[in-house]
Amino acid sequence: MNTILILMLELLLIEVLALVFLLVLFKRKRQDKEIKTKKRFKPEQIIMFLIYATVFLIIAYLFVSNVFPNSFLNSGTYEIKASDANFLDALNSLSIDQEGVLGEKTEIDGETVRKIISEKPFNILFNPKKVITDNTPATLTLSFLYPNTDVYLNDKLIIPNLNNYVFVKAIGNKQVYVKKDLEKSSYKTATTAEDFIYKNFPQQSIYSFAEYSSGMPILSDYSDSQTRIKTQFRGNLKMAVYAEDTLEISFTKKDLNSYVGKDEYTLTITDSQDKQIFKRTFEDDGDKKDSSEEGDEQDFSSRVYDLKKGIYYLNFIREDGNKYDDSTIKDLKINTNKILFLDRCLPLDEFEFYTYVGNEKTIGFYYWHTNADQKVYQTGQQDEVIDLNVAWKSKRYNQELDEKGDYSFELEKGDVWLYFDEISPSKESWFNLPIKTSNKVDSDVIIFDSNKISIKNNKVIYLQNIKVSEDTKFKLQVLDKDKIYFNKVKLDLEL
Repeated sequence: MNTILILMLELLLIEVLALVFLLVLFKRKRQDKEIKTKKRFKPEQIIMFLIYATVFLIIAYLFVSNVFPNSFLNSGTYEIKASDANFLDALNSLSIDQEGVLGEKTEIDGETVRKIISEKPFNILFNPKKVITDNTPATLTLSFLYPNTDVYLNDKLIIPNLNNYVFVKAIGNKQVYVKKDLEKSSYKTATTAEDFIYKNFPQQSIYSFAEYSSGMPILSDYSDSQTRIKTQFRGNLKMAVYAEDTLEISFTKKDLNSYVGKDEYTLTITDSQDKQIFKRTFEDDGDKKDSSEEGDEQDFSSRVYDLKKGIYYLNFIREDGNKYDDSTIKDLKINTNKILFLDRCLPLDEFEFYTYVGNEKTIGFYYWHTNADQKVYQTGQQDEVIDLNVAWKSKRYNQELDEKGDYSFELEKGDVWLYFDEISPSKESWFNLPIKTSNKVDSDVIIFDSNKISIKNNKVIYLQNIKVSEDTKFKLQVLDKDKIYFNKVKLDLEL
């Protein structure tokens, strides 16, 4: 309707101007056709010429404006400033549709701003007074001061509450912010934001407004020396290792033969992109009955060549035809000094392991066999003796680790299920897995794309490339009122 009304008004104006033009033309006196040397123009002739020129230019402008709406004659910038008095006027090309969301204008840090005093959503309305083509490319710019609340655009978070965060590093087009209690006096250098976070904030949760790739860390203390783990493990075993070029794995398999069925292990190796690069099944010892006589030990080894440097995941998966775990792995040897156990494991004898705590984590213990009660010795950041006495039989004991630092554990007997996120055979074997981004905004680390958001001191400018048509609107909302100041909104059309 807005476009039709504008066209009608413009056509009416053309008709009026054309009528004026005809009246002037008919009233004009016939001029002497003889041209006299150095004849001066009379004042009325100059006036007539100016009238003709003005009429022609107006008609030309209206024609070009309607037939070629994206021509140079049309301005493509629209703006609402906090200093404006009529930002609620719907007759403006750009306006706000809700009263009572912006307070009185004031001066802060040399900027004219208005406090957002309502949590009620409001729309920025775009009703241009000229014809534009549908889906015209444009840049929307929003400017705020003191953003101590979350800001949403069209129900999507664009600016989080940064009250509890500090800026620590800008690398490329990424800006890294961390919670104030994680700020350090110095940081390890890196060439990418991902590597910077990996080196300086291991295990911290990450929320990113920019495209983020966890990447592949380069471990400066890696060596291809053999790590030997003598402990006997029952059932499935999941591990992560850091390797380069060649990965060599050997172990001793022993079947318990306590249940009917084949006692097999299948080893799969996947890369960091979950692509399977190796698979092999290690056969049963030949006794498929529930004889309860343990089988002979079988030694196996495997090699994988031409590996790119990086993290690989090893999964020893027992035959799923058995109701319970009926085979074991022990004397595990791997040609890397960087090894992690993931998720859970069941060591059958004494076992030592290490973990690093960046955030709070829990180590779980569970035993169910008689005479498997024992003590677990915890050392490091906090020293403690965990007493898994008979009162804990068939009950899970959770040890909460809430202080950042190193922890080592020693199982007295074993035959205990361990539950964890990551543990390693020793501190030297430990490495941090790359952290994937979280969907939790209140994360330890926040990453911004500097192409979309600029944060300087207490001012935040957000930019978004969009496409607009007539009657386009943008929905804005803040989570908390009186926590942020509106500075301006600008819409730049690519004409």
